[in-house]
Amino acid sequence: MRATGGRAEVLEVVLAAKSPVAAREAIVKLARKGKPAGTATVYRALAALTRAGLLRRIPASEEALYEPARAPAAPQLVCVRCGKMEEVRDPEVKRFNESVMKKRGVSADAGALLLYADCRRKECDDS
Repeated sequence: MRATGGRAEVLEVVLAAKSPVAAREAIVKLARKGKPAGTATVYRALAALTRAGLLRRIPASEEALYEPARAPAAPQLVCVRCGKMEEVRDPEVKRFNESVMKKRGVSADAGALLLYADCRRKECDDS
């Protein structure tokens, strides 16, 4: 992958975020930093950074979210409406995930499991 200024700026926005970032959010953050970028440019940069293994794409109900491609420490619960994520620190869920991986004959970090649900938070209702 060629390192371009646009890709570096998009990557910087995602790395600096405290939670996963949608493309539209990245566009707004870039504009606030005085580095406006077109919609197509941001989407192409996010796709290239994901293909290169630097970002992880998280499917959400309206728009995919992106985060650094490090493995999460635990399975993640993802709200299908607002995209908020939280770690699931339940040992039963971890055992289930490990069991499924073993039965399928694959090896993956136990944190790779994503559980999609409706978080039912008040903030989610407002979004």
